[in-house]
Amino acid sequence: MFCGLALAAWGSSDASVILWFASLAALCIGGALLPRGRLPSLTPLAVAVFGYAAWLLVTNLWVNPYTSAASYDAAFLLAGFLIGRKADRHGWATLFAVALAFGIALAVWSIGQRLLGVEARGRALFETPATLAATLNLLLAPALVLAAMGKRGPWFLAALVLLAGGIVGTASRGGWLALGAAALVAAVLFRRAGLRPERKDLAVVILVLLGGYVLSLIQPLSWDTAVGTVARSGAARLELYQAALAALRDSSLVTGSGYLDFRYVLEAARPTIDSYRGGITYFVHNDYLQVLLELGLPGLGLLLLLAVLPAAQCWRELPRLTPERRVLAIAFTAAAASMAVHAMVDFPFYIAACLFLYGAAAGGLCAIAGGQREPAGRESITRIAKAAVAAGVFWVLLKPVAAEAAAEYARQKWRANDGQTAAHWFEVARRVESKDWRFHWYAGQFWFVQAQAGNNAVAARFADRAFAAGIAANPRVVENHLWRISTHVYLRTLLPEPASKETLRQWADRAQSLAPLDPGVKVQRDLLSRFEAKP
Repeated sequence: MFCGLALAAWGSSDASVILWFASLAALCIGGALLPRGRLPSLTPLAVAVFGYAAWLLVTNLWVNPYTSAASYDAAFLLAGFLIGRKADRHGWATLFAVALAFGIALAVWSIGQRLLGVEARGRALFETPATLAATLNLLLAPALVLAAMGKRGPWFLAALVLLAGGIVGTASRGGWLALGAAALVAAVLFRRAGLRPERKDLAVVILVLLGGYVLSLIQPLSWDTAVGTVARSGAARLELYQAALAALRDSSLVTGSGYLDFRYVLEAARPTIDSYRGGITYFVHNDYLQVLLELGLPGLGLLLLLAVLPAAQCWRELPRLTPERRVLAIAFTAAAASMAVHAMVDFPFYIAACLFLYGAAAGGLCAIAGGQREPAGRESITRIAKAAVAAGVFWVLLKPVAAEAAAEYARQKWRANDGQTAAHWFEVARRVESKDWRFHWYAGQFWFVQAQAGNNAVAARFADRAFAAGIAANPRVVENHLWRISTHVYLRTLLPEPASKETLRQWADRAQSLAPLDPGVKVQRDLLSRFEAKP
């Protein structure tokens, strides 16, 4: 499970389906080895988890432009939930110990980056410091709840100091806000549960946080890094929010525009967003607004339930629980609250490691109240249904891995000048994942080069066909548009029906509307201008 979490973190910066698949495999194997508790009853929170994952899968596979990231994000959330829901008290302890070790490794890595001057803000294995802060909060918030209720031990407290130091070193204002919100939620729930932390325990919590701050002073944050960028960061987020709100006019309120579609919204709106004229982001930096854009009102409703129901369910269940389970329930809820608040200013619900840990907290919360085993007559039916669903999910997750492996093998053969084998595996990749625009693009580039190098009419037709299929798979991606224009300019004598100058101009205008500041768009428009000037 430690390896699975590490691979999930790596996959947040290197978005590879092979990493994600290996991560899920390791996590599921580790989860299968945990002791099994009683089967919990179906709760509204469980319905929200399954509903959000199902909506993500359905809209991605059959309604909106496809991306394998949607399937894997749903799978990480479900895997975490099912593992947390399945475990008993000893299983939760094991899972938390492994996750805490993972958090310590991240915190030490982050502190080392700052100490060596590699990074001004710690980010460890993640792409951004905010992502690291969200992950560490999912571990520190419940750990502080346990410390406030008297959990001791030098190793445990040292681990908390490291986590706190790692969060301070990220200089993520959203992370700090999220930790404060988790503390507030925990305080309200303590009162509801009739639990009153001792003053010495609260003093320990305060000392842990102070220790984290002192630890961050090994390489102090500059004023500009910690506070001075608030205005610039806030202005950049407002510009992203405005672009997302404007794009809602062209998005379906029922199914949205497609998972991770905001990247293309940003490309089209880049001239009006000064903060990101030279940068790239896939995220609005507000998960609720982004889900409304990409998954519609049903997706937003399910995400809001996913964010709110942990606290609501904990509030309802607390009076019925034993004191020990009350503490565990508050710890799980504090973790969930930290991520739900952080999602207002960043994007933790789009990060694999965060989704798994959030799902595990939600699953543990659902399992707190216990439940009963299903009647013996229904067990076989349930097992068959679960096996069928698991097989379907496995197939959905395996296809992009197979396509990626085929495409990588094709690239290796291409570099080795084995064009025949490369052609075969490029075509295999794009047929296995025909809904993914990238594999059509890879194959089209290969056929373009083959046609240009050998004056090959068959390769030219294959290139045009591949780029057209890529445009059909996702019309908002500019790359296939640009390469198809090049195909009909440079290889027009090899095509049976080359596009007219008017059609090429329409294609170029379409590319211009998709990515007005893309350097490739300017190159193609200059190419067309020279081409149109010829007789």
